[in-house]
Amino acid sequence: MVLAAHPRRLADALDSRLSASVVCRLQSCARLHDRIAPLLIQRQAGGSNDAPADEATGLAEQRATFERLFQADLKETSSLAGAAWHGLSLRQMIRGRDVADLIAQIGQRAHAFGLRRDGVAPALRSIAPGILAERIARDGYACLHVWFSSFPPPMRQQLHVRLPPESAAYPEWSDAEQSLALGLMDPVLSELDGSTNVSK
Repeated sequence: MVLAAHPRRLADALDSRLSASVVCRLQSCARLHDRIAPLLIQRQAGGSNDAPADEATGLAEQRATFERLFQADLKETSSLAGAAWHGLSLRQMIRGRDVADLIAQIGQRAHAFGLRRDGVAPALRSIAPGILAERIARDGYACLHVWFSSFPPPMRQQLHVRLPPESAAYPEWSDAEQSLALGLMDPVLSELDGSTNVSK
C-alpha cells in the first residue's frame, strides 16, 4: 500500500513539510513500510462515504474487482469514467480545434471511450474544451469515490490513498446518480482489462 500511495497523501500522513525527494526515499524504503502504512490508514479512517458494501456481492467477486482497481492507473481510470459520464457533451464538441484541445487534456483513449458510451450528464452546449476537461476530471474522481464506497473499509482505504488530495473535491450525488456511477465500473475496468490483455 505504501508503494502505491500517492506521494502527496504520503507527505500529508508523515509531515507536509517534507520535500518530494525525501518522500520518494521514504516510500522506497521497504523496512519503513510497516510503520508508515498505519499512518496512511489512520488518515483515511475518518473519511466520508462510509456506505456498507453491497451484501449481494460475494466476497470473492468483490476481492477480484478490488484487485482490478488496485492494479489500474487510477488517473486513467477516472478519465475514462468521467468521459463516459459526459459522453453526450463529447458528441456535441465537433469543431476540430476544440476536439484536439480536449484530447490533449483528457487523452485520446478517454475521448474515444466516452464517444462510445451513452453518457449520463446532460449535454453541455457551447462549452470550452478546458471547462469540459475539468468536468470530466471532477466527475471521473466522483465515480471513483462512489466505486470505492462499495468496498469494505480496509479495501476502501487502500484505494483512497492512491488518489491525489484534489480528488476529494467532487459533487454530492443523489442515490440515482451514485447507482449510475456504479454502472460505469465494469465497462471502464473491461476497457482497461482489454488493453492489458493486448499488451501481454
